[in-house]
Amino acid sequence: MDRNLRAFLSVARKGNLTAASEEIGLTQPAVTKTIRRLESELGVELFSRTARGMFLNGTGKRFLQRAEAIENQYRFAAEEMAAERRQEKAVLRIVAGVAYQSGIAARFVSRLHSAFPRTMIELRADLLAPTRPELMRGDVDIILGALVGAPPEGIVTHPLLSANVVVFAGPLNPLHHQEHVRLVDTTPYPWVLLHHDDHTAGHLRRAYDDLRQPPPHIGLTAHTIEACLDIVGNSKALTAAVDPVRPLAHERGLRMLPLASPLWSFDSGIWVRASSMGLPIIQRAIEILDELCMPLRDKKWS
Repeated sequence: MDRNLRAFLSVARKGNLTAASEEIGLTQPAVTKTIRRLESELGVELFSRTARGMFLNGTGKRFLQRAEAIENQYRFAAEEMAAERRQEKAVLRIVAGVAYQSGIAARFVSRLHSAFPRTMIELRADLLAPTRPELMRGDVDIILGALVGAPPEGIVTHPLLSANVVVFAGPLNPLHHQEHVRLVDTTPYPWVLLHHDDHTAGHLRRAYDDLRQPPPHIGLTAHTIEACLDIVGNSKALTAAVDPVRPLAHERGLRMLPLASPLWSFDSGIWVRASSMGLPIIQRAIEILDELCMPLRDKKWS
C-alpha cells in the first residue's frame, strides 16, 4: 500500500511518532517527512501537534475514514489474489456467537481441521458488534452471529439458522417451578446478561416498557454464556439467551420459562469477507456449517 497512507494510518492510531516509526520500520524523521509530504499534497493539515503527541484534527478524522477504506480494499485485493493462486491459509480465525457455543462450533472446527490439517484454526466466543471491525481489518476470518444490519462494503453474509431469545431461571427462582409464566412475572427479579449484549438488553427494556413496568434490573454481566447460566443456577436472577443453549442450561438445572413468545427472534449466520470467498477452506467451512445447522433452520417457537 502507498507509503504515505501507511505512515498516516500508523501515526493516527498510535498518536506517537516513535511508536509509529517502530511499527512501519522507518526512522522517526522519515515518518515526520512522510506526513508533511502527505499534508503538502493534500493542501491541509491532518494533525494537531502537541507535547503529548500528534492527534487528528477534524480534517484528519475525515481523511482517516477514507484511508481506512483504501487500506481495507488493498487487503481485500491481496486476499483475492491469494484465493486465485489457491493458497492455503496458515491461520483461520473464527468467532462464534452464543447460538453456536452449545456444540455447533466445536463440531464445525473439528470437521474443518480434518479437511485442512495444515491450517491452524483459532476459535473464540464473542458477540458480533465488537468483532465486526476485526473482520474488516483481517484479524478475524469468519464470524458466526446475528444477521443484524446491512453488511459493510466488502463483507458478505450467509444465513444458517433462526434463533429465539428465551428466558432461563434456576431452581432458587420461584418461577422455575411455575407451570404458567408471563413476562410481567419476571419483573421482580434481577437479570444476568452477556457483557456488551446491547441487543438483548434493548429488547428486554422495550418489552418491559410495553408492559408499563420500570426498566429491568440488569444486576450482573458476564463474558461467557456459561458464566451467565452458572450465576442463574445459584441465585434468583434470570438470564436471556438463544434457545440453542438449552442443553447447557439443562446441565445446570435451569429451566426455560414457558412464556407465550420469545423475547425476540432473529436470523443468524456467517459473516465473511467477499475477498476470501475463493479460498477452498472458506468454501468448505460454509458447506459444513450448512450441514450442521440444517436441523435448526427455520425452527419454530415452541
